[in-house]
Amino acid sequence: MNIRHVTASPGLAFAAQGTGLTELMIALVIGLVLSGAAITIYINNKHAYQVQDNTARLQENGRFALHLLREDIRLAGYWGLNTTPETISNIEAIALANECTTDWATDYTNPLSFVNNTNAGYRSCIPDADYKSNTDILTIRHSSSEPLINGDIAKDNIYLLTSLTEGAAFQAEAASAIDPGVSISESPKSLYLVLAHTYYIRPFSQSGDDISTLVREKIIGGAVAAEPLVEYIEDFQITFGLDTDRDGSVDLYDKEGAFAGDIGTVVSIMVEVLARSPTAEAGYTNTRTYELGDQIYTVNDGFRRQVFRNTVFLRNWAGMGK
Repeated sequence: MNIRHVTASPGLAFAAQGTGLTELMIALVIGLVLSGAAITIYINNKHAYQVQDNTARLQENGRFALHLLREDIRLAGYWGLNTTPETISNIEAIALANECTTDWATDYTNPLSFVNNTNAGYRSCIPDADYKSNTDILTIRHSSSEPLINGDIAKDNIYLLTSLTEGAAFQAEAASAIDPGVSISESPKSLYLVLAHTYYIRPFSQSGDDISTLVREKIIGGAVAAEPLVEYIEDFQITFGLDTDRDGSVDLYDKEGAFAGDIGTVVSIMVEVLARSPTAEAGYTNTRTYELGDQIYTVNDGFRRQVFRNTVFLRNWAGMGK
């Protein structure tokens, strides 16, 4: 009887032994290293995205705020065909609810008004709770840039019927038509909407949210009401360029505001706004000091900020340089 002996091959013997503890530990370590690397890359990418998003939104808000202010300031003192605002008068009584100051919208000879770092004189439309301390307030007056037709008239808004040397302003009694009795003798003549805007910083966007916001008061339906414009704007400062020797160029920059005695020497306005990123960043601390106008703004938090400034020349003010 022949007895056959079968010898297992080395490969089969190794396979029968399974995975050892050493191999398992090595696999776990490699897995942990790869997972850690993936998590690190994700966190870094997320942080980079947050920085880029914050910077983009900060710049967008700052530039948009400057754009709104710049375009409005450029129109200051523009009264349609009329280049002599002394000839413009209210042909009837004009009354606006919650008007900021006396003749706030109808002071035609003064295209702008200014309050430096306080809301004094403006509390009837900007109460203390709606005003951020130590920021400026600027009022700009002008007409619409384009003439209107009768069908464009809305009840309770203020309109100006004007020629080159005459101007009759009225508050519309009804929609679609000029009030009876409103007329001027000279031609050509055109109809314009009277606009007044007061810009300031409010310490919130919606009540209680602590998001500083650029706001303007404007005429809405026969009343003066707040219109929020741009969030995350923390400061607003104005510097006036004065032409003291009447040669058409700026001789002096006044950070505290032009007053009645020198308002006619204003030829330019430097606008400065401080924009803040919407969210704080982990691992970032902002301890910078920002200088805007006559204010020093110091912070110590995780928000990025940037100052935006632009100098705007007054094109339409008849009193400029006189």
